[in-house]
Amino acid sequence: METLKMRILIQHVQGADIAYLYNREAFDLLIIDKHEYDNSQFVEVGTKIEYDGRKFEVKSVNLKLYPETYEMNHGKGINLYSPTEQADYNCQLGVFVDNLD
Repeated sequence: METLKMRILIQHVQGADIAYLYNREAFDLLIIDKHEYDNSQFVEVGTKIEYDGRKFEVKSVNLKLYPETYEMNHGKGINLYSPTEQADYNCQLGVFVDNLD
């Protein structure tokens, strides 16, 4: 049985990629309120996040399951939208955001 290996895509509702997150350290770069009772964080419609000095509101979220694992150790360039080293993935959580004024 294959383990789920997730990356998180943060994308603006107008289509611009904001970030690809492959690990907990990268997720911690998002400023998201933590719940007091267990220190957990939710990403859902209406969640307000801050990333790289910009503030956003989550407008939609989806989960995409790929038919195979994408291996990121192929040595073919870098992902400029990833603040940390890339990792293999076979599913993606898409988080679609709009600017907060």
